[in-house]
Amino acid sequence: MVRTSFLYSGILLLLSLGACGAGATPSATHGWPVDGPWNGDLVIVSVDTLRADRLSVLGGLRDTDGSPEELWSPAWLASQGAVFEQTWAPAGKTLPALGSFWTGLDPLEHGGLSNKHTVLAPSTMQTLAGEGALGLAMVANRSLGPACGLAKGFAGYLLKWGSQENEIASEMTRRSRDAISGKKRLVLWAHFMAPHQPYDPPAHEAARYGGDGLPGSNDLLSAYHRNPSSLSNSERERLRALYDAEIHLTTQRVKQLLSGLDANYRAAGRGGLLDNARVLFLSDHGEALADRQGYFMHAKSLFSGVIRIPFWMAGPGVAKGAREMRSVRLAEILPLTIQGKAPRGGVSCSSWQGKFFAARDSRWTLIHNPSADEHGPLEPPEDVAFHYPTVALFDRDNDALEQHDVSAQHPEVTRQLLSEIRRWWEALAIATPGVPEGMDPSVLAELGYSDSFEEQMTEPWRAEQWTY
Repeated sequence: MVRTSFLYSGILLLLSLGACGAGATPSATHGWPVDGPWNGDLVIVSVDTLRADRLSVLGGLRDTDGSPEELWSPAWLASQGAVFEQTWAPAGKTLPALGSFWTGLDPLEHGGLSNKHTVLAPSTMQTLAGEGALGLAMVANRSLGPACGLAKGFAGYLLKWGSQENEIASEMTRRSRDAISGKKRLVLWAHFMAPHQPYDPPAHEAARYGGDGLPGSNDLLSAYHRNPSSLSNSERERLRALYDAEIHLTTQRVKQLLSGLDANYRAAGRGGLLDNARVLFLSDHGEALADRQGYFMHAKSLFSGVIRIPFWMAGPGVAKGAREMRSVRLAEILPLTIQGKAPRGGVSCSSWQGKFFAARDSRWTLIHNPSADEHGPLEPPEDVAFHYPTVALFDRDNDALEQHDVSAQHPEVTRQLLSEIRRWWEALAIATPGVPEGMDPSVLAELGYSDSFEEQMTEPWRAEQWTY
């Protein structure tokens, strides 16, 4: 049974329910590497489809994110602040995930249930604008056009896709100059797109990690998903190398943006960027990269390659060199940053449109398909199944890629995580998805998302329904 809520006047109450296991919401960051609330400038750099374990900061073997010595690279920024090693997205799709970032609500609550919908819930940017902040946003993903619901509260919100993505750093530097000189409180959001499929970096980047040969394409990736046995180890690694090269390309754009902003602050006689702003680096979701079933993309998957995301923060009041292992949900990042509200910790839940589910604590992952749907999520290519087990448990300490079901060996853990999913589900105030406005179905197809949608949410099981 689906519960529907159209009213958001109780937004603060909903914020407290946006995690598995509702309980008392921590009010202070005691013990966390962030010292209290922040009412200064805020710079948010998000990178579409950025998988955490492809970054050197989080154990990746390549310098995709630069190095700690490379000024203003993501790796350097991480060395200047706090890295949150277990950060989880609520879904493997852009608008649902970033809708949670900006509203503090699960996708099932904020209205942006898929990339064809609209985020209906109020945004943190609206609150900040009401307090006098100037919001400027530039986004490179066409799913995030002004009609998506995330432009609310921003004084300037521009879509810069395709070749225009190259303009984001210089344009944002230029547009922020007067506000920085006038000491206007700024909230800047840049969302880069390059690591997204089809993995077709410029020629000067393509060979960087051994990705020579044919560029990636949606047709090629779909063909391997349709016939996983045709995907050789060498071809899988070549396509991963192209993906990594696009991350490295994005690193150069991030460096240009942050160094330009730093120069603006210094020209205004205010010190540097990190003297004036808390700077966040994060992703909306990761990428599957053919960990299972020949599937490279993300929209079908709730496994950790897609749901674990990078997140680090630097600037005033942020402990330099900290490595935080407690769980953070994407929806908790802005409350942590602005209000000094400690994340809840415990179990994090994710779902694909309320039909397929995942729950994670510090060690275990539970995957749950309560309807026993054998096809899996209807995302491109829709003619290929992406199988979800009805109930499966994975021990990430010994199985980081979640390949081996150990539910029968650990029934008490399995039942506990089923109970956590059920508790989370029952606390949700599920909203009717926002009516889409002008999204071209061909755009969704190009980005690897479905245009079809049927409301077919399925209640997760109670623990006692599972047997082994």
